[in-house]
Amino acid sequence: MIYRCGACKNEIVDFSLLCPWCGAWMTLVEARSSGGGGTLPLPLPDVPPSSVPRVGTRIGAVDGLLGGGFVTGSSVLLTGPPGAGKSTLLLQLLNSSAQAALYVSGEESVQQLKLRADRLRIQSRAISVLFETNVNIVVSHVQRAAPALLVIDSIQTVYTDLSDSLPGTPAQIRKCTYLLRRLAQEKGMILIIVGQVTKGLQAAGPKTLEHAVDCVLSIGNDDDNPAVRNLSVVKNRFGPAGSILSLAMTGDGFALQKERTP
Repeated sequence: MIYRCGACKNEIVDFSLLCPWCGAWMTLVEARSSGGGGTLPLPLPDVPPSSVPRVGTRIGAVDGLLGGGFVTGSSVLLTGPPGAGKSTLLLQLLNSSAQAALYVSGEESVQQLKLRADRLRIQSRAISVLFETNVNIVVSHVQRAAPALLVIDSIQTVYTDLSDSLPGTPAQIRKCTYLLRRLAQEKGMILIIVGQVTKGLQAAGPKTLEHAVDCVLSIGNDDDNPAVRNLSVVKNRFGPAGSILSLAMTGDGFALQKERTP
């Protein structure tokens, strides 16, 4: 497929959030089927500077960990073992960001999410919750509601009618991730995918899942303190990777401690 930039009118073969010619953000649209060819090489000094639009969580330490906040149109994978606090952390981040958000759960009912939100004292009307495992239905809700952030909890529980495989299989995970990423890119929406981990604390599913997203976050238990979780940036296309943020679990959710680098 050929994509044309709405700003400079140049064309490229592969979809991108940024136009490689003029640096404009989210201006590429489908033009026609690809018949070969592509962009021409551009001398490095001639590449125009571009600013990456971000949505901050308004939690300084978390925004710093991400390189300034979440990038609009990007996809984020959050992994961690059961009980690490993935859902709790996400609800806190959505509440703090004050952006319109849709939290889609395929594991917990909306009543269970409400109980968790009550414990965290979160009553924001900007956060909508939905129990749904069909990605095609999720897409229709996003088209109507146009949230700034979309959470899928978890990618192993959802499926699309475009694949005959069972939920959680590599084929379903790849297809669902592709559909959701394209939706986020087209809408300029932040996609946060929750992923389960294996016994070796690796993301369950195909390795291509980690390669497909723009940022990979991992939350896990602290070896020295069972009440502390460590949030680390494993991969970040739009910022630094390798930093670790220590989070203390309290009755009201996570309390931030300190940021450190390995």
